[in-house]
Amino acid sequence: MIKKNSKALALAIALVFMMASALAGCGQSGGGAATTAAATTAAAAEAATTAAPATTAAAAAAEEPAASGEYSTRVTLSHNISNAEQLVDNPLYDFFSEKFQVDMQYIQMSLGEHMEKTRIWVASGDLPDILWLDLNENIFNEWCNWVDSEVFRPVPSDLSNYPALKDMLDSGIATKLFTRNGDVYALPAMRDMASADYTVCMGITYRADWAEALGMRKEDDIYTWQEFIDLVRACIEQDPGGNGEGKTFGLSAPQWYFPDMFGIYQTNTYEWGFEEPFFIEIGGEYVWYPTTEEYIKGLKVAKGLFDEGIIWHDNIVDTNSAMYIDMYYAGQMVGTGQHATISNLTNGRNRMKEAFPDIDREKSYMIAKIASPFDDNFFWQKQSPTYWGANSLSATMSDEQLDRFLDIWNWLLTDEGMNFRLYGLEDIDFIVGADGKVEVMWEKNELGYYVDPHPGTRGFYGRPKLAEAELAYIRETVPLVDREDGYKSWRWDWENAHVGKVDYNMLFSSTPNKDTLGMFVAEVKAKAIELMINSSMDDLESEWSAWTDSMMPKVQLVLDDLNALPFIPTSYAELIEHMKSW
Repeated sequence: MIKKNSKALALAIALVFMMASALAGCGQSGGGAATTAAATTAAAAEAATTAAPATTAAAAAAEEPAASGEYSTRVTLSHNISNAEQLVDNPLYDFFSEKFQVDMQYIQMSLGEHMEKTRIWVASGDLPDILWLDLNENIFNEWCNWVDSEVFRPVPSDLSNYPALKDMLDSGIATKLFTRNGDVYALPAMRDMASADYTVCMGITYRADWAEALGMRKEDDIYTWQEFIDLVRACIEQDPGGNGEGKTFGLSAPQWYFPDMFGIYQTNTYEWGFEEPFFIEIGGEYVWYPTTEEYIKGLKVAKGLFDEGIIWHDNIVDTNSAMYIDMYYAGQMVGTGQHATISNLTNGRNRMKEAFPDIDREKSYMIAKIASPFDDNFFWQKQSPTYWGANSLSATMSDEQLDRFLDIWNWLLTDEGMNFRLYGLEDIDFIVGADGKVEVMWEKNELGYYVDPHPGTRGFYGRPKLAEAELAYIRETVPLVDREDGYKSWRWDWENAHVGKVDYNMLFSSTPNKDTLGMFVAEVKAKAIELMINSSMDDLESEWSAWTDSMMPKVQLVLDDLNALPFIPTSYAELIEHMKSW
C-alpha cells in the first residue's frame, strides 16, 4: 500500500468550495467545451509536405491585406491573456503595434481562473475591451444572460470591409453557437481539426523511459488498464528516476479533467460521450449521466487509485492549473492527463530535455493508449467542439476600437497575417519564394530542431482561426519524430478507439430550467472529489446514490426540459444536419 498524503485531506474544504460554483443563465445556441489550447492535429503531419504560406478560403476572399499603418490615431485595446508579461517588449509586438497603431494592455489571467475573473469583471463593470473566454458549456448560460443585459456589443452585421473574417464566420458551426437574437456576439478561435472530425488524442502522457528501465514498456505504448496501473505502481515503489524515497508520484491531471481522467472517461461507452458529466441520450431519452452504472463504476476506479496513492493527492488542491504538469517536468511524475497534440508533445519533450539534458527526449514524454478498466479491447476517445475559446467585445468599446480590432483579425487571417503568426517577421524569420512557399530561417539546436525565436510571445495573434497554414508550421518547425509519434497516436485512436461525440443540441439549446439551473457539472465534480477524500470504498456507492437522489428534484426539471426538446439526435450526422437550422 502506498502511503496517503494527509495534506490533501486537510485541504478538502478549500477544494469543495472552489468546485461548488453553481451554473446559471440563459441561452439560445452557443458555446463549446474546454479542451486544449489552440491545438493542431496530427492529421497535419500527413496533409502537409513543405512549408507554405497561409492559404485558405478566407485569405483568398481578401483581395488585399487589411489596411495598416494608415491610421490617423493610435488606439488602446485591453485584452486578458495567460502570459501577459511576455507579450510586450519583443520584436513581434513592436511590429504589430506599429503596423496597426495599437497599444495593447494585456491583463494577466490563467486558464484556471478565467471564469471567476470574468464574473468579477462583469459584476464590477470592469471588462477588458476584448474578453477572451473559454466559452464552454460551463459558463455559456451566464454569457447569454450577459448578452441580454447588454454587457457586450455585437459583431457588425456588415463585414464587407473584413472579407477574411466574414468568410471565417460564415463557414463555421461556432458562429451559429454564438448567434443570439440575430447577432453574433463572440468571435471564435476555430480549430483546424475538421479532417479528423474534431477528435483529439486525449489521454495520459508518461515516462516511457522509466517503463523501459523496469522492463515494463509495452509495444506501441498500448496497455491494458491493469498493465498501466501496475507500471505506475512499480515506478512509485522502485523510483527509476532516482528521486529518493517518497518523491516519485503517480498520475496527475488538470483540474478540469480531475478525477474523470482516471477511470470515469474510460468507462463511458455511449455515443454522446463528451468528457463532462452531463446529460446523455440513451434509447431516445436523456438521463443524468452521474446516475448511470457506468459513471459509478468509473468513480469507484478513481477512488481506488486515490486511496492507494496512484493518483497524486495534491491534485485535489492544484487550483492554478500548473502544479500537475510542473511535477512532471520536475521528473517526479509517472504520467499526466493531456490533450496529446503534436504541439503539446513537442513542448513537453523540449521542456524535459531542457530540465534533464542527458534524458532520452522522445521516451521522456510519450502517449500511452490505455484500455478500459473493464474491457481490455475498449479504448475511449473524445470529440472536441469546432473551436477553442472565443472573444467577446465589451459594450463600452468605441467604434474606433472595434474597427481597429476587426481590421487586426481580418489581417491575421490573410497569408501575410498567418505567416506572421506562424513564423514571425518576414525577411528575418522567414522568406517567401517566388512560388509562394515559405522558407523558415529559424536557427536549429544541437539536435537539429528549429528553435522558436519568439517563444510565448504570440498570445494575442494566435486567437483567430488556425486554418490550413498550421499544417506548414507542423511540417517545418516541429521535429519530424514528434510529428510521426503524434500522428501515429492520433491515427491509432481514429481507427481503434470509441469516440464520444459532442451533443451540441443538448449542451446549447435553450430551455427555461437548464438556463436557470445549469448543468450541475461543478456540483458533480465537487461531490465526487469530496467522496474520494472522505468516503470509504464500501460506502462510496450508497453515499453517491443518496446525493444524486437529493439532487434529482432540481435535475429532473432540466431532464424534463431536455426530453421535451423537438429533437434528440440518434446519430452525429443527424445532429449536424439539425444544426443547420439554428
